[in-house]
Amino acid sequence: MNLMKRILVTGAFGQIGSELVPALQQKYGKDNVIAMDINTPESFDGILERFNIMDRNRLLEILVKYDIGTVYHLVSLLSARGEENPSVTWDINMAGLKSVLDFAIERKMNVFWPSSIAAFGPSSPRQDVPQHTIMEPTTMYGVTKVAGELLCRYYHIKYGVDIRCIRFPGIISWKQEPGGGTTDYAVAIFYEALKTGTYNCFVRPETVLPMVYMDDAINGILALMDANYDKVGGFHAYNMTALSFSAQ
Repeated sequence: MNLMKRILVTGAFGQIGSELVPALQQKYGKDNVIAMDINTPESFDGILERFNIMDRNRLLEILVKYDIGTVYHLVSLLSARGEENPSVTWDINMAGLKSVLDFAIERKMNVFWPSSIAAFGPSSPRQDVPQHTIMEPTTMYGVTKVAGELLCRYYHIKYGVDIRCIRFPGIISWKQEPGGGTTDYAVAIFYEALKTGTYNCFVRPETVLPMVYMDDAINGILALMDANYDKVGGFHAYNMTALSFSAQ
């Protein structure tokens, strides 16, 4: 990571961003972390910018204004919500990523971008999934993750952009309400239990999905971004998991 310049976190108030931003602030100082999102809280202890990731000119303005050296690009429409409007999901997930990568070339920035188990599909192995395997997703969100991984690989090989990537399973957290992911039932079930006393789960009782706790996900991001480039050895989308369980 370029420690001489500041950090921009896009999608800063989503599930991952809401906990990654404080961790980055603690590590690098509040004046060195800029939180960006289209929907922002009324109060925030740090530097805040509100804009739409689709606005390339505004994005460039922020990158220049704060002399950004590293971008954690978290903006994304998730799987379940993404199926409601696949075209918008493609536009936001892919155009936003491409803008970040384009500016990473111009401004010599480092990038973290999260992939997902949604990149896999019915034809992928069910157990001990290898790094390189069949990837045939059945959701637009998953399609954008496969395409995003390929785009990141291209920008790394073609232009030398240092991009780090983790394929996350479902992330278990409590600070942020579920945002429309397939594995979000594992979090939503507790919110709804407190609100109404019941919850209708949208996956089958016997469906087993991999999960990871948010603290472990954040630690994984920080460790990967701290790793020397020689140890990372090019662009890889690293599988991450911790445990698996069913809704039942």
